[in-house]
Amino acid sequence: MAHGAFLANSSKLRYATSATLYFAQGIPQGLLSIAMPAWLASQGATAAQIGSYLAVIILPWAFKLLTGPLMDRFNFQPMGNRRPWVLGAQLGLALSLLSLSLIKDPLGEIGLLMLLGVIINSFAATQDVAVDGMAIDLVPASEHGRINAFMACGKAIGWALTSAASGILLVNYGITTTAIAAASVAGLVFIGFLFIREREGERVFPWSPGEAGTIHEEPPSFKRVFNRLNKVLWTGFSLVIFAIMFVDGMVAGYGGALMPIAAVNLFGFTTEQWSQLVAVMGLIGAGTALALGPVIDRIGAKRMMMTTIALVSAHAFLLANTEQLWTNSNYVLAMLSMHVLMGPVTMVCAIAIAMSICSKGISATQFAIYMSTANLGASMGSKLYGTIAEHTNWSQNYMMMGTLFLILFAIIALFRTQEMQALVAQKESSGG
Repeated sequence: MAHGAFLANSSKLRYATSATLYFAQGIPQGLLSIAMPAWLASQGATAAQIGSYLAVIILPWAFKLLTGPLMDRFNFQPMGNRRPWVLGAQLGLALSLLSLSLIKDPLGEIGLLMLLGVIINSFAATQDVAVDGMAIDLVPASEHGRINAFMACGKAIGWALTSAASGILLVNYGITTTAIAAASVAGLVFIGFLFIREREGERVFPWSPGEAGTIHEEPPSFKRVFNRLNKVLWTGFSLVIFAIMFVDGMVAGYGGALMPIAAVNLFGFTTEQWSQLVAVMGLIGAGTALALGPVIDRIGAKRMMMTTIALVSAHAFLLANTEQLWTNSNYVLAMLSMHVLMGPVTMVCAIAIAMSICSKGISATQFAIYMSTANLGASMGSKLYGTIAEHTNWSQNYMMMGTLFLILFAIIALFRTQEMQALVAQKESSGG
C-alpha cells in the first residue's frame, strides 16, 4: 500500500494545498502591490509614477496565457501532470524575491524595481497557472466554489500578512531585510509542497522510484490544443466571460492604484497604518470568502457576484458624494475597510465563473487566457488612474470607480449559467 500525501485521494488535502500555494502568490502582491505603493507615496512619488509602476509589474499576469499551452503540451507525468511546473515556479518565486535585496533606494531605482517586479510576478503567474490547472484536473465540479474559496482565502491571507509585515519592515529595516523575509516564507512553501503528490505511485523527485499515476497519453500537439481552444473561446458565453474578467480586472487595478495614494495623501495614513488596515480587513475578507464557498456552490457564482458588485458600486458612489465626511476618521476607516473586505469575495466569484466554462485537456490554457484578460484589465486600470489623476479631483476619481463597477454589473447580467453549462457538456461529450 502506498504511503504519502496524495491530492487525488483527499479533498481536505486539496483545499489545504491550494490555499497554501495561493498564500505564496499573495506574498509578492502584499509586498509589491500594497505596501510598496503606499511607501512610494509617502516618499513623494507621483500618482503617474505609482500608476505606471503598478501597470508594469502586473504585466506577467496578463501574459501568463503563454504558459498555459506549454503546460498542456509538456509535462513529466511520473511526477504528476502539473506538480513539476508548480515546484519550478515556486522555487523561482523564492529566489526572485531574494533579488529585491539588490535595491537600495526603491524611489531612486524605480526602473530596477519594476524589472525585478516583472521577474517576480512571472514566477508567481506561472505557479498560478499550474495550480489552477491542477485544481481543474483533480477537483470535482461540485467542489469548484469551495476550492476557489480556499484559494482566495489563502491568497488573501498571504497578501494581508505580507502587506502588514512589509509596511513595518520597509519603514524600519529597509528593503533588504524585507526581501529576505519574503523569500524565506516562499522557500518554506516550496519545501512543504515537495512531499505532496497528485496521485499514488508518482515520484517525489525525478530520480525517485515511481510511475505516472494516470494512464499515460501522448500530450496533444500545439495545433490540437489551439484547435480545441478555437472551438470554445469564441462562443457567446466565452466572450461574455472575457468581458467580465477584463472589466473586473480593470476595476481592481484602478482601485489598487487609487486607494493607497488616497489613504496616504488624502486621509493621512502612514505606510504602516495602511498596510495594517489592508491586512486586518484582508483577513476578514478571506474568512468571508471561505464561508461563502458553499453558498456560491448552492446559489451560483453569478448571483453572488452581482450582489457583491452592486454593494461595492454603491460604496464608491457614496464615498464620492460624502466629501464633507472625509475629515471624520471613523467614517473614512469604515469606508476604506469595506473596500478591502469585498475584494476577496469578488475574486472568488469571478474565478468560479471562469472555471465553470473550462474544458478538461486544455484547462490550463483556457483558464490562463481568462485570468490573463483580467490581469491585462488590471494593468490598464492602474494606468488609467495614473493618467487621469492629475486632471481630476478625489471625488471624480471615486465616481469613475463606481461607474466601472456599474459596467461590470451590466456585463455579468448577460451571463447565463445553465445554458453555458449545457453547451460545455455538449462539447465535452462530442469531443470538442
